[in-house]
Amino acid sequence: MTSVRIGIEKWFGSLARNIYHHRLKTLIIMLLIIAAMVSQLPKLTIDISTEGFMHKSDPARVEYDTFRDQFGRDEMIILAIRSPEVFQAKFLKKLKDLHEDLLENVPYIEDITSLINARNTRGKKDELIVEDLMENWPKTPEDIAVIKQRSLDNQLYKNLLISEDSRMTTIVIQTQTYSSVGTDSDALDGFEDDVDNLNTAENKQYLTDKENSEVVAAVNKVANKFKSPDFEVYIAGSAAVTHFLKHSMIKDVRRFLLLAFITVGTFLFIMFRRISGVVLPLLIVILSLISTISLMAAFKAPIKLPTQILPSFMLAVSVGYSVHILAMFYHNFRKSRNREEAIVYSIGHSGLAVVMTAATTAGGLFSFSTSEVAPVADVGIFAGTGVLLAMVYTIILLPALLAILPVKLKKNKKDLTEDTAIDRFLAKIGQIATGHPYKILIISTVIVAFSIAGIMKIRFSHDVLKWLPKNNSARLATEKIDKELRGSTSLEIILDTGKENGLYNPNILNRMEKTAAFLETLQVCEVFAGKAWSITT
Repeated sequence: MTSVRIGIEKWFGSLARNIYHHRLKTLIIMLLIIAAMVSQLPKLTIDISTEGFMHKSDPARVEYDTFRDQFGRDEMIILAIRSPEVFQAKFLKKLKDLHEDLLENVPYIEDITSLINARNTRGKKDELIVEDLMENWPKTPEDIAVIKQRSLDNQLYKNLLISEDSRMTTIVIQTQTYSSVGTDSDALDGFEDDVDNLNTAENKQYLTDKENSEVVAAVNKVANKFKSPDFEVYIAGSAAVTHFLKHSMIKDVRRFLLLAFITVGTFLFIMFRRISGVVLPLLIVILSLISTISLMAAFKAPIKLPTQILPSFMLAVSVGYSVHILAMFYHNFRKSRNREEAIVYSIGHSGLAVVMTAATTAGGLFSFSTSEVAPVADVGIFAGTGVLLAMVYTIILLPALLAILPVKLKKNKKDLTEDTAIDRFLAKIGQIATGHPYKILIISTVIVAFSIAGIMKIRFSHDVLKWLPKNNSARLATEKIDKELRGSTSLEIILDTGKENGLYNPNILNRMEKTAAFLETLQVCEVFAGKAWSITT
């Protein structure tokens, strides 16, 4: 076994010597490979949607996509407007202006509903009248009183368009199901049928995360023009929460990376006391990270909430590989004063350790690739790939950089073979570990016992709203709407009678009406059904 290890170390040493003698070729080839991967980076997308947690082949995802194809996108943007009294001429005029401004300036709108254009169906003698609630704009207090009474009498409006106390009303925006990416809206004007045929179930791209953000940003811009003390506007809904989550994620990734780079860079400088000892490991990590993200773009794997850990994870895990090599290189270079021999020694001595460490880490990560949760599988695949890339860059690119870049020897009168402060510190740690084994085992056992006790308290949860800070505007708006209008999140139930025109069966319609009435009574802990409706409502 020893002879095998020695043979492997000699092979790594031979590899390092070849890299040293062909350092420019090695550097150019590696940079070309990296450039080819980085060229895919502009294709990277972000997906914060709930369905993004499922594989496209997941039965639940397939059913949901079928639902969207048939009934449209279910993710709404809800504007809740609070006022001392909704049914006042001044308020209704402002509500109408807001409604029209949204309709005119917000892109990708499929439908927009408020008291301004709400459908009002009522019976009058032997007639069934179907019209907009405000088809005839109210001009007098008496007209407004009639509108108010009709609104409060309509059970469909209750907790959907108007609160029970008449102090809050909503504008509900439904966005388009399909994306406009790849289509020229101007060129296709007048050919709506062709556009509809283009976005069929077989050839479709749903509204993208970027387009969703454009919608929410436009809604915010319009709403801000109308906000006032007597016209409070709250923006909520799954589309709005998704938008705020994405921006929070981007800010978090930037913050985490900055803190991680500063922390790691500080410790690297303390360890090596050299600029090259800081720059080279971070360069290897940055190239590994960019390459990994580029591969995600190439394979059309979007950045999702769980995959945002990749940058920090890659930095924490991969920097150790370069430290292995550099520690041996500086130590030997200080003694031998021969750059080539120091590179050969460091790769020959630590190359196998780096490869084995990377292989076991990548193997553990690849095990996540079988997860039924899509972003967890993505983390397994691409984090594992990133670890292997970091290993390759450390074994091949780092020696080439060490051979090309200037590395100065420290000039001092001390013996060049004297151990560094880090060496002495680690030696002291080793003495403590071997000198007090039983104490260390007892302390470790206690720590593990407390850890197990903590593990038992872990509970699974997927409450997206709770991921946002308590003072986040989307969370505050959602909680406000949940309180005033008894809910802001929808759950759809699809009924398939199995027969053509089966919904015209009176028995089916009666059962649907009873089901909706029953659902409105449901409550499990803090979760309740605020409103239920169907075609019978």
